[in-house]
Amino acid sequence: MIDVEFPHIIFNETLSSYKNGFNHGREFSQAIAELSQIRRGLLIQRSPHLKENINSLAQDQFNETKAFDNELSEELRGISDGSGCPIEDIIIINNYTDFRDINLPEEGCSTIGVNTEQRLSGQTWDMHSTAKNYVCIIENPGKWTVFSLVGCLGMMGANKDSLFVGVNNMNTTDAKPGIVWPAFVRKSLQKKNVEEVMILAKSTSFTGAHNYLFSDLLGSRHQEISPTRNETASEFKNKGTIFHTNHCLTAGLIEIEEKLSVNSTSKERFKLLESAVPKINTEMELIELLQSHEGYPKSICGHFQSGAQDPSITCGGGVFNHETKDFFFWRGCPKEDSTYKEIKIKLS
Repeated sequence: MIDVEFPHIIFNETLSSYKNGFNHGREFSQAIAELSQIRRGLLIQRSPHLKENINSLAQDQFNETKAFDNELSEELRGISDGSGCPIEDIIIINNYTDFRDINLPEEGCSTIGVNTEQRLSGQTWDMHSTAKNYVCIIENPGKWTVFSLVGCLGMMGANKDSLFVGVNNMNTTDAKPGIVWPAFVRKSLQKKNVEEVMILAKSTSFTGAHNYLFSDLLGSRHQEISPTRNETASEFKNKGTIFHTNHCLTAGLIEIEEKLSVNSTSKERFKLLESAVPKINTEMELIELLQSHEGYPKSICGHFQSGAQDPSITCGGGVFNHETKDFFFWRGCPKEDSTYKEIKIKLS
C-alpha cells in the first residue's frame, strides 16, 4: 500500500476549483486510484447486491452535488481528471459510508465542543484501517483548512471566522441519493457562524445520516441529520461542554436508527466522554483525551482489531482553538504508531 505520509495540500487562490482539484488529483494519482479500489471492494463486500448499481448511484450523487454547489463539483471533476480515475471512483472515496442501503458500522468517531478556560472543538477520525495511509490536510490559506483523505473534499475543518465543523457517522434506514457529505463540510466552511450553517443544512439533500458538530466563538451544537430528519442532540451558548459518538441521541433519529449497525464501541466511548469532557479546560487536555487509551480496546483512541471488534482504528484527529485559530492535526497514534505525524496550522 502507498503511504502519502500525511501531506499538507495547499490550494492556489488564483486557480479555478477545477484546476486546484486537478493538481490535487495529479499529485496523488496512484494513491487515489489505490484508495478508490479499496473502498469499492469494501462496498461490494459489505453489500454484494450493489455491485451492478454502484456506478449509477455514484453518478446520482455527483449530479446532486453539482446542483448543491457547482464549484465543489468542479473540484471533484478536477480530482477525477487529474488522477485518471472515473468520477464514480472519486464519489466512492468521498461518500462511501452513505450509499443507499449500505451500512458500514466500522466508522466510529468522537466529537467534542468545550468552552471552559479555552474555546475548543475537536474529534478523532476512526476509519477502516486501510484509510490511515491516505490521510492529508487541505488548506486554502487564510480561509479554511480541513482534515481529509487524498481524493476527498474534506472531513472536518475550520475557517477564518473561527467556525468549526466536525462529523460522526450514524446509520439510519432512510438513505437516498443526495450530495456527498464532504461537500456539505466544505460549503459550511464558507459560512461565518453556526446560525448560517443551520440554514444551509435545512436546504441540503443528504444521502445518509451523520451527527455534525457546529461550533463558533459563541457556542457549540451537535445536530443529528439524516435525509428525512434534522434534530439538535445537544448545545451550549457561552460556557459549557458537549460530546457525541456514533449512536443516535434524539427521538426522531432513534426511531429510524439501524440498530444492528451501531458501532460496537460507541456507547462505551460515550460513557468515557461523559466523565472526562467536563474536566477539560485546555487545548492540551483535549488533545490528550482524544488520544487516550483508557478503557482499551473500547477507548477514545483505538487500534484493537479482531473478529469481535469493528475493523477500524483511530486514523487521526484534530483540535481547533477558536480564540487563537490554531488547528492541531495528527495522523495515527503517538503511543502506538511508528508512523505518527502531526502538524499545527494557524488560520489567520
